[in-house]
Amino acid sequence: MNKNKILYNSQNVYDLIKDNTEIIEADNNVIFTPSAMDIIKSKGIKIVYKKYIADNCGCSYVKDDSTEIVKQTIKILVNKLNITDEKIIKKVITEVLNRVNL
Repeated sequence: MNKNKILYNSQNVYDLIKDNTEIIEADNNVIFTPSAMDIIKSKGIKIVYKKYIADNCGCSYVKDDSTEIVKQTIKILVNKLNITDEKIIKKVITEVLNRVNL
């Protein structure tokens, strides 16, 4: 377990943001300052914590193979279907991961 924390502030948060960034995946060792969060929100970017997804979707841990599936599922739900309810998103992610056996 890596105990080193990564702090993103208003200056270095741009390292995470690319032109088409819609979702930032963060591990549980990442911390965002309020100013960094403001920048992220102003650009319409969502933050997804891998550990949070793993704990709440019923899977043991989000494997590298399933990270892209989770990312794309959230992207579709939020951006194309305008679904932002966390319970619905968790339910859909759980079902998708169960169906693909990850």
